[in-house]
Amino acid sequence: MIDGIQPDAAAPTLEPYYEDGAVTIYHGDSLELLESMTEVGVACTVTSPPYNTLGSRIPSNPTGKMAGSRWTAKVRERGYADDMTEPEYVAWQRYIARAVLDVSAPGASFFYNHKVRYRDAAPVHPIDIVREFGPWRLRQELIWARDGGIALNARMFCPSDERIYWMVKPGEPHKWNQPSASLMSVWKIRQEIGTDGHPCPYPLMLPSRCISATTDPGDLVLDPFMGSGTTLRAAKNLGRKAIGIDISEAYCELAAKRLSQEVLDFGGAA
Repeated sequence: MIDGIQPDAAAPTLEPYYEDGAVTIYHGDSLELLESMTEVGVACTVTSPPYNTLGSRIPSNPTGKMAGSRWTAKVRERGYADDMTEPEYVAWQRYIARAVLDVSAPGASFFYNHKVRYRDAAPVHPIDIVREFGPWRLRQELIWARDGGIALNARMFCPSDERIYWMVKPGEPHKWNQPSASLMSVWKIRQEIGTDGHPCPYPLMLPSRCISATTDPGDLVLDPFMGSGTTLRAAKNLGRKAIGIDISEAYCELAAKRLSQEVLDFGGAA
């Protein structure tokens, strides 16, 4: 057991923060809530967890684009204080992956968005976290080319890419919709920083592609770190059902308002 990561013995009561005919949102700790769920038959999980890069690691005097875009201020206002040691963080993510596995159907897909981070000027690759996710079976590594970055003053080539790891739960063949093969394995999708009230959102097209490729209409999609609800919005647009969890009530409220609207953007699934 690692202090601050393992859930309490008493399971929380599952009371939705928001629900409609397609989407259910829960406010609370994702690990605790996932472990309190019964078998729900999730067909696809698409998520991007906190990267353990905020808290005391946010520069107090940002420069360049980081300052000009007010990214640092937005993170301080809305970001998570994810300030764990790296071993604690990896253990937490391993517990989350196992909890997702437990609520997923055999053959379900799990898309995990993360990025290369730096500790003491050395890169820390997200594949090292994903390798801890057994018995999930790694199917493919996708590259998200964001077409931009903010670390222009880091004395290195400015990072403008992230990773999406596609994993499959053993037990049944995974669902695959063949037209998605033409999307290739490098996704050039521009990231609009903070456009939906979240400082680090991924674009609607990203979860739309994952969901379109590996589910059918009516299937259940999960995001245990839903933020502003982008995965849920994509699922609802595509005629799927969705469950989202977030520890921030502000994000739950933001996502609930977003999900209560009529479909405005299909999300560029192609």
